[in-house]
Amino acid sequence: MKLIRPLSPLEEGFEIFNQIASSLNVVTMSKVKGSISRQTLEQALKIAEQRHPQLQCCIDGPVGQLVFKKRVEGSVSLRVIEAVDQETWQQVVLEELNQSLNSSQSLWRTTLICHADHNISHLITTVHHAISDGISTTSLHSELLRYCGDIQEGKALPSQIPTLPFLRSLEAMLPDTYKGYRGKFLGVLWFIRAVLKQLYFRPKALSFEKFVPVEERTCNIIHRQIEPGLTRALITRCRTEKTTIQGALCAAMLLAVANHLKISEIKNLSFACRSMVDLRRRLSPTVGDEDLGGLASAVATFHSITDRTDFWQLAREVKQAIEQSLSRGEMFHILTMFNEMFNDLLVEPNQSSLTQKAPLTVEVTNGGKINIPVNYGPLELEEISFLPSQGIFGGLFFAAVATFRDKMILNFAYSEPSLSHATVETLIDDALSYLVGCD
Repeated sequence: MKLIRPLSPLEEGFEIFNQIASSLNVVTMSKVKGSISRQTLEQALKIAEQRHPQLQCCIDGPVGQLVFKKRVEGSVSLRVIEAVDQETWQQVVLEELNQSLNSSQSLWRTTLICHADHNISHLITTVHHAISDGISTTSLHSELLRYCGDIQEGKALPSQIPTLPFLRSLEAMLPDTYKGYRGKFLGVLWFIRAVLKQLYFRPKALSFEKFVPVEERTCNIIHRQIEPGLTRALITRCRTEKTTIQGALCAAMLLAVANHLKISEIKNLSFACRSMVDLRRRLSPTVGDEDLGGLASAVATFHSITDRTDFWQLAREVKQAIEQSLSRGEMFHILTMFNEMFNDLLVEPNQSSLTQKAPLTVEVTNGGKINIPVNYGPLELEEISFLPSQGIFGGLFFAAVATFRDKMILNFAYSEPSLSHATVETLIDDALSYLVGCD
């Protein structure tokens, strides 16, 4: 096998989580109007592998010396299911969230669910987080559907597929200020400030309902949607209230946890919220959506909530706090400390964060409006969304959100038995009541 490059500390952390807890791999699902055959999708997958060198790779070596290598040529990993029940896709997604990738063989796999009686197909991919994020996998789905549509229409495919670059590590593409010893020093300062903030705010998180070893935890998912009319109304209201969808999502979930912890009895609590940040336009050079890579980071914000906290005021506070964190470059500082944070969680797994020193209450990754086509010849994309597996992260109220065709899709993933289905469902109902009942 041909050596491509070593894994960065962040990428190595993703691989360790893949191995021990089937966590952080990115599962993306599309609902397609139209029939896709195995043969058509196999062709499309092969073309995609020619275009993206990351999809031709595996991970080799011992921990601490892991490398990307081009794998031995073989058939694409494709499972096809002939389904009768239209909800079969949800069970498949659940399986994918709890099954590690055999990274020594391949860094992705695909499932096609065919509903012949309803002329509906579901396309589900699981891609290693070291080579992907939600933006790149939704772009990959669009690419696969374009190939499938062209094949089904009998269009001639190009004899030579232009190959995209195998990206350098995220750390290597940071602005110069955040690289090397200076970057590490700034990262340590950020970490110290994060610990001091935690000591000041002492944020509360959801209690573990049951403690089990990491290897015995599983990821479950509750899938919800906000219909187009309500989604448009929410976007308009956010603009009127001078906040963002991200601010509203975080505020709704924070208040749901506060209510669950009976804020009216305790009077005042502090909470920590992590918002994922797309780095593609912030790197040097910038990176396109079609380039596969784990090109996201996060910022954490702290909020005090009482029984009189107003939803929209909290949403504005979240927006302002995120903007301040971004202006300080905190999304870059955290990257230099991820390896230590991964190790911290492995040492103390009964925490609701990557680090025991700064527990989290909620986390939101919002892909925003997914800007990919709807029509692909005979195929029509009806829905698309994504989420990373969260099996290892007990006690965390988490949502992966995407908006497509004016419909907001929310995937709430949680770790069982750390949290129960009933608890998470109650939290979701409460959070959504703020978002869709905010008039």
